[in-house]
Amino acid sequence: MTFWTWAAIAIALIGGVIAAKFGKKKTERKYIIALIWFIIAVTLFFVWWFTR
Repeated sequence: MTFWTWAAIAIALIGGVIAAKFGKKKTERKYIIALIWFIIAVTLFFVWWFTR
């Protein structure tokens, strides 16, 4: 994989960790889960985009 693929994965993972760290309330749990799924989708998109 190229540098840009790894950079995109790192940005998505760091964003997810920061969001999970600051989202401690139970009422926000569904939003954190949705954000994690979104981050996974973005990561997969970037892997596909930079490896084609």
